[in-house]
Amino acid sequence: MKYDQFDVEDFLNDEFFIQWVKQPGDETDHFWLKWIGEHPEKLHLIQKAREIILFIDYKDKSVLSDKDYMDLYENIVEKSDITIPDQKVKFPWKNWHKVAAILIVVFSSVYCLRHFLSNDKMISSSDVPEMITKCNPSGQKTGFRLPDGTVVYLNASSKLTYPSVFIEDERRVSMKGEAYFDVAEDKERPFIIETGDDIIKVLGTSFNLVHSNNELKVALVKGSVAYEDAEGNTVRIKPNQMLVKDKNGKVSKTPFDMLEVTGWKDKYLIFKDDGFVELSSKLEKWFGVKIVSDLKVDSTWSYSGVYHDKSLEYVLEGISIASDFDFKINQKKITITNPNNK
Repeated sequence: MKYDQFDVEDFLNDEFFIQWVKQPGDETDHFWLKWIGEHPEKLHLIQKAREIILFIDYKDKSVLSDKDYMDLYENIVEKSDITIPDQKVKFPWKNWHKVAAILIVVFSSVYCLRHFLSNDKMISSSDVPEMITKCNPSGQKTGFRLPDGTVVYLNASSKLTYPSVFIEDERRVSMKGEAYFDVAEDKERPFIIETGDDIIKVLGTSFNLVHSNNELKVALVKGSVAYEDAEGNTVRIKPNQMLVKDKNGKVSKTPFDMLEVTGWKDKYLIFKDDGFVELSSKLEKWFGVKIVSDLKVDSTWSYSGVYHDKSLEYVLEGISIASDFDFKINQKKITITNPNNK
């Protein structure tokens, strides 16, 4: 079977795909980036398969104690055909997607049960639940679940505020910066994101949201999203469409490159015809550094490149070779100069 005929289960069983997810290299990066570019309609399947394989690598996703986790794991092993050698635990990938699915369902169930129990006293004594704020500095990205099961990937220099439990007829959060949402479907309670005076309303969908410097971008991967401004005007977007609200308040819709817009959550740092100021800003946000430069570049200078889970030094080496500049790394400070300024 060809890759363009694969579903999520097929990707989970494919050793070449698993190798790329777990141990990416130049060869696998070259193949899969090119393949995704030629088959953008398959990106949501690839993202879902990657999430299952990498699920336990994300921060804040598991709320089980060590004992609960081991009990759960032993029960799964007991009821499956997974074999455990004396020295190593080896998962046959043929069955791992089933185990992963069980883990995700059980994690979610245990999370919801514990969360309900832990908040029972609070709800009975007060109508207002505790508000939780997740705030990422530059250089840090996190993935976590909200009380309703919605998965959030929060980018660097971003903040999300949400209640410890959703008790009303809606699920309302507020954010600033950038985040990717995979919203749990609940037809009785819409999921609402406040971004200043504007709101984004969904039921169950996946999308990328940027709210920064009075600009708003909503890139829809699947499902349906409605944007509503302060005056109550509503605009709906379809999958593979991005809504853009500029600093002047003008709203438009446009197609978008899936990897370029959402790749950050899968550790893809992407430059596309970026000027030096924009390039420096991306590096500072991605790695949590400060760039100082007296580099003299032409006004038409731009840089394009894709880096997957690479170090700061590796990225700077690649850019410097293509752009002919020198750099020096001193902890969190990066100095960039022209070669003749040594």
